[in-house]
Amino acid sequence: MKPPKTAFIYSDAFLRFKPPEGYPWSVKRTEATYQLCRKLKLLNHEWISVYSPVPARESDLLSFHDKRYLATLKKANEGIFKERWLKSGLGTTECPVYKGVYDYCLLATGATLLGVKLIDEGSADIAFNPTGGFHHAGRDFAAGFCYVNDVVLAAKRFVDRKKRVLYVDIDAHYGDQVAEAFYGSSRVMTLSFHESGKTLFPFKTGFEDETGKGRGRGYCVNVPMPANTGDEEFMWAFKRIFPPLIRSYKPDVVIAALGVDGLVLDPLSNLKLTNIGFSQAVQMIKDNSPKLLAVGCGGYSLDTSARAWTLAWAIMNGLGCDEEDLMSFGGTFWGDGVCALRDTPSFIPDEIRKKNMKEIRRVVTAIRQTVFPVQNIVH
Repeated sequence: MKPPKTAFIYSDAFLRFKPPEGYPWSVKRTEATYQLCRKLKLLNHEWISVYSPVPARESDLLSFHDKRYLATLKKANEGIFKERWLKSGLGTTECPVYKGVYDYCLLATGATLLGVKLIDEGSADIAFNPTGGFHHAGRDFAAGFCYVNDVVLAAKRFVDRKKRVLYVDIDAHYGDQVAEAFYGSSRVMTLSFHESGKTLFPFKTGFEDETGKGRGRGYCVNVPMPANTGDEEFMWAFKRIFPPLIRSYKPDVVIAALGVDGLVLDPLSNLKLTNIGFSQAVQMIKDNSPKLLAVGCGGYSLDTSARAWTLAWAIMNGLGCDEEDLMSFGGTFWGDGVCALRDTPSFIPDEIRKKNMKEIRRVVTAIRQTVFPVQNIVH
């Protein structure tokens, strides 16, 4: 079977930007993933191309973002903080003002929009921008490490080209502003698996009863998971929600936010997933997507993120992630053999696991009772 044409979107220009010391969102994420993929020869196949992005134009951002907000963000590019910008979310610990912040956003957004272009023109069936996935940026505000919402901009561009879009988000944090942007639309279905807003940012949202409004009713699907959810419970829910929805909705393209901050070694969530469960979800997304634009989204441990996204890239290219497959492209170990590419299973006490499974069953049942009938899914 002929493999899909794939595009890895990368630029070492991201390394030029210098956020404040200790800022969780690392500009080195794409570089680390790219170098690991190179080491394992995952960029050396004839169907794979590496593309370098160019910055998005301000006019590209205006299809979603407020003009006055962008003007403020552009001023913040000088790195000199103004207190009045706090009302736009700029200058907080989550979204600090630093020199080059606007330029960074333009390049990151340009990388995601390049993926849209490659898929739209037929140059790629799958495009991956590890830098992208700023799903918390609102129309006129920054939040949660996100200043410009490249995901919304990408989805809007596909919709402008008469494409039906399914957005699936497996980041630990709810992709609130993507869901909000399309809450009244049936042209974009948003599906998010995330830690519950009872325990994690953005809090008080992303619950299973938030299903859209008007024409969008039944097109917003949220699967909030309790703290300490592990691979087994996550995949139980994923298998019962994602396949029937994508078969029913029949999108032309899937945008996938492959956040890895739900992994047990990541510091910014309370989930206990491993890249084993993550890989299983990526495999299902890839197998069911007619065209796929993937973005990295959250990930705050550089090593953990690079290993997970390298596995994701292998899966996108049909190289798998089982032991035999790993051996075929460089072995289970990389570097000098001291760090495994795949995680070991994480231990969760039975009492916690059973409690979490009970809650996830309740959430899945609610979705099957409210959303599935709208989508004409028999269950």
